[in-house]
Amino acid sequence: MTSTPSGAAPDETFHNWTPTWSQDHTDPSLPPITLITDTDDQPAYTTTALAAHQPKLGRIAVHPTPLATAPAYLAHDLIRALGKHLPPPDIAPPWWTGNADESWRAAAAWTQALKISHYVICRAHRITGRHLEHLMALRELTRIRLTLVVSGPTPAALAAILNAVAHHQIDTLEDAHQHLNQDPLSQAPASYPWWRSTSFPAPHDELWYVLPPRPRRPAGTPDEPTISSYGTPTRLPCTDSRPPSIALPAHTNLGTLSPHHETVAQRIHTRIAHPVHAAAVAIRSLTGYSTDQLPQLTIATPQHPRADLPTDLPDWARLLQDAARIHTDLLPAHFSGADRPFRFGARDRNDVAHATESCHLVAAHVRRARQRS
Repeated sequence: MTSTPSGAAPDETFHNWTPTWSQDHTDPSLPPITLITDTDDQPAYTTTALAAHQPKLGRIAVHPTPLATAPAYLAHDLIRALGKHLPPPDIAPPWWTGNADESWRAAAAWTQALKISHYVICRAHRITGRHLEHLMALRELTRIRLTLVVSGPTPAALAAILNAVAHHQIDTLEDAHQHLNQDPLSQAPASYPWWRSTSFPAPHDELWYVLPPRPRRPAGTPDEPTISSYGTPTRLPCTDSRPPSIALPAHTNLGTLSPHHETVAQRIHTRIAHPVHAAAVAIRSLTGYSTDQLPQLTIATPQHPRADLPTDLPDWARLLQDAARIHTDLLPAHFSGADRPFRFGARDRNDVAHATESCHLVAAHVRRARQRS
């Protein structure tokens, strides 16, 4: 077993975060990286690592997509390992999936909100040097334990990183098993319902839900069409064209929550990979706010005590709001807003609209006022 000292502690806390890492700025108080070396590429090592996947304990095992070299791909693999799905290949992807910085911000926000404390990366010898640097940046930000399983010789890019950070090495299957199953209990609630994933994509015969009636304030343009990633107009199905079976009640107090909201929560967890979009769909399912109203919504602050969003959100929705807030805190300052949780533009509105539909949620029918002659 070997160990290596790390460099100097960083001079500042990460704010307005980008997934960049420097060997000269690493925190020596972080948990050492564990390198599990499998020089003979024995399947038992990968099987043992994948069996260590225990989300309720804050431990996530990740099997990276083979031969995926784009900078965003490893972030997508982490998000998928958390039980979330990106759109299948035949669906136009959200804009952020092609942006490495935004993909890693989403992974970082979920990591912190879900209290993930340990990532186990299988076949780490196959990921690129760029991926490793992004992973090191995530480690610095979230202070996770990091275990890398290397099957074969340690690649030069990884060896260079290990020379700069504290690490220790394991080279027997027995020691690997012991290491992978010694995490302390996570702070995650014991009955956390989202770890029970739902179908993806949604089956054609899945029950549809009608969102609560759209609130009158703030004003907006409810008939504005959304534009797909292909640039073509699209509308979510309304009750006129696709009548769902059940209408969700508006969330005015905890006593009005429908038991169907747990089903909605599971759909959001499985089918929406971006934390802000997931939080937005959750708020829509509880309040009926439309995509044009979301960017105008406010939360209570000392400077602006009046708020549009309820303060007594159920736990599953509050966790999503926390993930969205963490994500916003990682953005450049001019994108953030202390009193507006959904400060996003047209592209995000489109993505939220399509994410709503992916959860088989539809807007309530809006009655038009009669025009006076």
